[in-house]
Amino acid sequence: MSPYPTSPLRAPWQPDAVHQSAAAWALRQEQGDLTEGEQQRFAQWLAEDDAHADAYADAVWALNATARHAGDPALLELRRSALGARASRKRLWSWTGAAVAAAAALVTAMIWTTGPERTLVPTVQPPSLAGAAGEPATQRYRTGVGERAAIDLPDGSVATLDTDSQIRVDYSQGERAVHLIKGQALFEVAHGQPRPFRVYARGQEITAVGTIFNVRLEGERVRIAMVQGVVKVRAAPRAGATAGAPRREITLTAGDGAIAAPAAPLEVRPVEPRDVTAWRGGQIVFNDVPLAEAVAEINRYTVRPIALADAAVGRYRVSGVFKANDPEAFARAATEVLPVRITQAGEGPLTLRAQGD
Repeated sequence: MSPYPTSPLRAPWQPDAVHQSAAAWALRQEQGDLTEGEQQRFAQWLAEDDAHADAYADAVWALNATARHAGDPALLELRRSALGARASRKRLWSWTGAAVAAAAALVTAMIWTTGPERTLVPTVQPPSLAGAAGEPATQRYRTGVGERAAIDLPDGSVATLDTDSQIRVDYSQGERAVHLIKGQALFEVAHGQPRPFRVYARGQEITAVGTIFNVRLEGERVRIAMVQGVVKVRAAPRAGATAGAPRREITLTAGDGAIAAPAAPLEVRPVEPRDVTAWRGGQIVFNDVPLAEAVAEINRYTVRPIALADAAVGRYRVSGVFKANDPEAFARAATEVLPVRITQAGEGPLTLRAQGD
């Protein structure tokens, strides 16, 4: 299933019932932990239809964007329109009701105008990178810890950067090249372009046409995950190599993932596209992974990392969907399902340790 909403386009300010409910759940969770009964109802609502999970992810994106960019002119206009709709109905709304409507309208408007995800994070529009006289022009983009940003590239492609990530864009007459220097990025490649679109990462060359795919750097390894379309992966040409020398190439399609490591063959394995792209909505999905691995992933999104008391605690396993930017909530959730507790010394980090320690 595609991670993108597939419902027909709707005019702005007319959110459907699914997005209304999604916005209400997102707002309720922003206000505090759900009660046991609410957790059950929320889980049941999510399980009823895949579209509910998509709508909930959209609502989380919208609320995060609103919080980060409350002074943005477009969001101020959304607020004015929501307030105008409220006045025209000549009835009192609770704060929650007004916020639900505004959030749902914001989600619908963003989907209606340019598609999901693209406008739900800060968007940077670079100048033309055509390059004078065939020479490449270069632009660099980066995000800080806990930040995400969508980069609108000159050809209509979009690169969405995850936390603490960096790319270098080198468009030339011969190719549309993007170098992933650090972190993680999702690429939505524009169709109908004569020049190939290539991502270079840790010695790997990834060529795509009209494709959506994710690339992540993990030390010296490169992790590639396909959401839609087809890409070809092969080792990038090395300086001094014989021109035209054959290079082993693999083809990945939707649902395929690959791991490239130095001095090792490409490893191909299936992936779940919705899990791969969850980070765009500020969520992280863990499927039976060691607690140490989960904590390391959560810590990528915060300047206040979680610590583990010892290696034994890190061997517990965890599954679930968590907010990327809320390490305290993750730590609390861990204590509810694992035999661990939270300690903190002064202003030091939250530490997870065995309950008997």
